[in-house]
Amino acid sequence: MIHTVTISAIQQASPTVKIFQLDDADSAFHYLAGQWIDLYVDIQGKTEVGGYSMTSTPTTHGHLELAIKSSTRHPVTRWLHEQAQVGDQVRISDGQGVFFYQAEMSPRVVLVGAGVGVTPLISIFRYIGASLPQTDATLIYSIPSTDEFLFQEDIEKISQLPNMHHIVTLTQADNTWQGKTGRIDAALFKAAGMSDETLYYLCGPQGMVEDVSAVLTSIDVPASRIIYEKWW
Repeated sequence: MIHTVTISAIQQASPTVKIFQLDDADSAFHYLAGQWIDLYVDIQGKTEVGGYSMTSTPTTHGHLELAIKSSTRHPVTRWLHEQAQVGDQVRISDGQGVFFYQAEMSPRVVLVGAGVGVTPLISIFRYIGASLPQTDATLIYSIPSTDEFLFQEDIEKISQLPNMHHIVTLTQADNTWQGKTGRIDAALFKAAGMSDETLYYLCGPQGMVEDVSAVLTSIDVPASRIIYEKWW
């Protein structure tokens, strides 16, 4: 089903990422935490489409949120960053994809993201924090620089809940950073705590997903417990 929605807010979240709030007037839009949508825009007489993950949760009614990294090559992304204004209307599909979480899937999840790949993970993280106190969740988030730490305030606030945790690691040198540094490795997973029932959600560039999958395999996590989608 295709829905017409209105851009109701635009926020510059980092030097490269903007957050878009879309109001759903008919409230018929449906998705699961972690899923993505197709977004349609008419550009120079042609309908263009882009796929984007939601960063909001299904428990938020009446609007949804997207966080989108700039690109000069993708026509919809370029339009959103360079031309879109509050009040503009766009069309979206319902939520899609197998990258989602629901409570019956597992009582424990580890969400592993790099850069803007955190977008579907923050949807799941927010959803669990708001609705599922029985689920234990840890977000492992790799950022290139401190100014690209997306959703920092939300992540730190949600992590005050007893079932919610986060580990952030910085991959580029920064003398002001007091946290962990380096790429995601086995030590981070062991710091997060491991169990046979944990589901691992991976989202980021192809190399990161492949590397982290290899790390998990090396510490005996079965492939059936590793969830990711190939969007590259």
